[in-house]
Amino acid sequence: MSTSTTRRKFLELLGLTAGATIAGTTVFGKSVSNEEILTLNAEEQEFMLMYERWMDEFLKVIKIQKNEPQNIENHKRMIALTEIADEWKTQINTYMQDKKFATIFHASIERMKNEIQNI
Repeated sequence: MSTSTTRRKFLELLGLTAGATIAGTTVFGKSVSNEEILTLNAEEQEFMLMYERWMDEFLKVIKIQKNEPQNIENHKRMIALTEIADEWKTQINTYMQDKKFATIFHASIERMKNEIQNI
């Protein structure tokens, strides 16, 4: 996947378009500018795309858990998703050294926290 395709998908994921203003764009409930997002390297952008897909799946599992607490298949899926996240710890720690990545990552965590509270 080319860098421009990755960036475009990342911005689409964040709900941004090419015509969005650069300063003060709100992403995941925090203020992050398009310039900041575009300065992530391709590897960090790809990770954030993967992480966002993981978060969307995790939110679905949380919702099922709330509505069907005895759903065994959902429990298995939650365990599998947790194991995937555990595998990313070293990678995340490395990326978190980049302040821009850390800002976007923390904003995504805030988004997930808010969505879980609203389930």
